[in-house]
Amino acid sequence: MGRRIKHTSRDVEELARLMLAEAIGEGAQGMNMVGSVVANRVEADCAPDFKGLRNIRHAIYQTIPGTDIPHFEPVLNGSLYTQRPTEADLQRARNLLNGHREPRAKMNLWFFNPSPGKKYRAPCTETMPRSPMTKFDFAHKNHCFYVGVPGYCPEFYR
Repeated sequence: MGRRIKHTSRDVEELARLMLAEAIGEGAQGMNMVGSVVANRVEADCAPDFKGLRNIRHAIYQTIPGTDIPHFEPVLNGSLYTQRPTEADLQRARNLLNGHREPRAKMNLWFFNPSPGKKYRAPCTETMPRSPMTKFDFAHKNHCFYVGVPGYCPEFYR
């Protein structure tokens, strides 16, 4: 269980669209894991990566520090804007925003797909590309999930 994140109906729709764009082929669990990471970032509120994320849209549209590159591929490639969530997708997003995180991903702050567009997943790396303060935690279908290294983000990893 995570912290409830204040949200609007637009936040719910944005999170549902991101979950679909990132992980539609990975079933409800995969989409919940992706959504959990996004919600965790708002909850973490730690420097340098996630300080000042006040709502779910800030997390979705956040850029990599020092660049104008979005953290999430669907924002970068536009696939976020083509998703049409069903009521079940919206409810999945509502649940996450109300604090019901996917248990397996409740401590993850990063994920990535090392083989986008492929039917297989390339091996996960020990640290996430461009994020040296990460440590590989687990893989689920096409995605690799990461936690912070010891000492990173004590506000979240308490």
